[in-house]
Amino acid sequence: MHYLFALLALTLNPFLWKIHLKKRRFLIFQVMRLLAGILIIFCLDYFQLIDHSLQALFKYGAIYFAFFLLLDLLFGKVKGYKITGILFLYFVLFSLYVQFVYPLTITGDKYHFVQEKATVIEKEAVSTNEKHIVVVPESYARYRSEKKLGELPHPSYYDLGNSTLQKIDDHLYWVTPIEYTGFFKWIKGDDVPGFIKMSAEDENEDAVLVKTSMKYVPSAYFQEDLKRLVRNKHKDTILLEASFEPDDNDKPYYVVPYGQYNKFREIVDIKGIYIVDPATGKIEDYTMNNIPAFIDHVIPTSVAEDWNEWYGKYIHGFWNTLFAKEDMKLPTAWDNMDEVNGVFNEELQLHWFTDFTRPKSDSGSMVGYSMINARTGALTFYTEANGSLNGKSAINVAEKTFRAQKYEAGTPLLYTIYGQFTWVVPLMDSNHVLREIMLINAKDEKVYSYSTEKTKLFNDYKYALVTLLKNDKTVPNNIADQKTITETVSYVYKSEVENSTIVKFMVEDNKTIFQVSSNDFPYSIFLEKGMEISVDYVDTDEVIVTVEKLEISNQALNE
Repeated sequence: MHYLFALLALTLNPFLWKIHLKKRRFLIFQVMRLLAGILIIFCLDYFQLIDHSLQALFKYGAIYFAFFLLLDLLFGKVKGYKITGILFLYFVLFSLYVQFVYPLTITGDKYHFVQEKATVIEKEAVSTNEKHIVVVPESYARYRSEKKLGELPHPSYYDLGNSTLQKIDDHLYWVTPIEYTGFFKWIKGDDVPGFIKMSAEDENEDAVLVKTSMKYVPSAYFQEDLKRLVRNKHKDTILLEASFEPDDNDKPYYVVPYGQYNKFREIVDIKGIYIVDPATGKIEDYTMNNIPAFIDHVIPTSVAEDWNEWYGKYIHGFWNTLFAKEDMKLPTAWDNMDEVNGVFNEELQLHWFTDFTRPKSDSGSMVGYSMINARTGALTFYTEANGSLNGKSAINVAEKTFRAQKYEAGTPLLYTIYGQFTWVVPLMDSNHVLREIMLINAKDEKVYSYSTEKTKLFNDYKYALVTLLKNDKTVPNNIADQKTITETVSYVYKSEVENSTIVKFMVEDNKTIFQVSSNDFPYSIFLEKGMEISVDYVDTDEVIVTVEKLEISNQALNE
């Protein structure tokens, strides 16, 4: 039915038809125009997959209609020429207005749309569980995942899709679907053979290839293209970016959010999701109130980025962004990094995080940060981080710390750790291999820890908080106690790891397991049962603690 709009490509001036109706060239020209109209509609419908709505017709069709009116003007001055010229000018100006001017007139509406979803508080009441803090950067996860492609029968047929951070069975993973490398590989290949997941919590876990057949994927063609499959069954809704989401049993699904536009296609309001089984093509519709529990990604990152910009930039409308800039705050702009990044809170709910800075390009501190619930779209803005290091400053601190090694910092993420705003910054070498993980206190850049081992990383950070911020009342008194003991070793266990030896030991009348590395304490490799030692450590009420200082008595070494 929508192909009937191709008739608008024909000459609409009846006087031109009256004059040229019997001319063969004129009729051929009309046939070519009709075919061009059909081709334009086909491209918009089949390739761009636009929704079938009047707003889409006006926004996308106006400029094409103006073009065909221009063709009528080429016939010269005949009766109706002025009307055609006026219509041509109208549709050109309409297209320019809708594209460039109208969005600037509704900046206040954009701000109020997000403000209705926003809550402003000082800080999170509960610190993040360190077990579920993401320490593996996306680039390293993809580096490890790419090696798994070699296990496939025809590895040249496939490539990695977009990696996303997800919760699977209460564990955080980087999940990457496998995609076709191109049209001819799609023809030669059967179905996509599966996806790859890698722990985002433990860099020592290997990537896992999950083998499962998938036919309907974003990189397929024709009727096997994922979004085209959904569009063919749902013509009228606005389709947003698809995300790949396995359930807790590793069964894969694609999630396509849908919604409607407000303010003439400028403000998208998400109403639900389509869940697609990539093996069968079955599509299920879920409204926002009935999203399945295993789904993390409902709000796409592009929508979250827009909402953050509107909330910070348009608080007093468009003209304020050019002149006074009163109360403005801008999401931190990154080079080669996403503006929003996934963070899971204490309840393992995915949020899109970004920090805000003042409208100055060289600003090194933030005025706050936002968390957008990726399932509900609720935005929470935290104000107590005002004056703290922003993400760019955290990257600078991390890279300067390892300047000699020339490590590059990955995407920094802000967490509340032990009651403190803390940046988690991964550091990688030039081959994207993870070399260090760094925790940087957002209030004081001199308070930090780094390690490749997660337990030591957080224990060292506790030690830094207790020793360097001991007079700071914002540091919880119960996170740790600094202790020194002198005791006799009762048990010793040694294990070889890459380039070092890990020594675990216990002392008499103490159930704590102490852990040291030979890189930090070379003499620890000589530790034996019965030796008298002095140990400085931070008591965190955990079974295994990292030793901050170890002294073995001279008498024990001489023996």
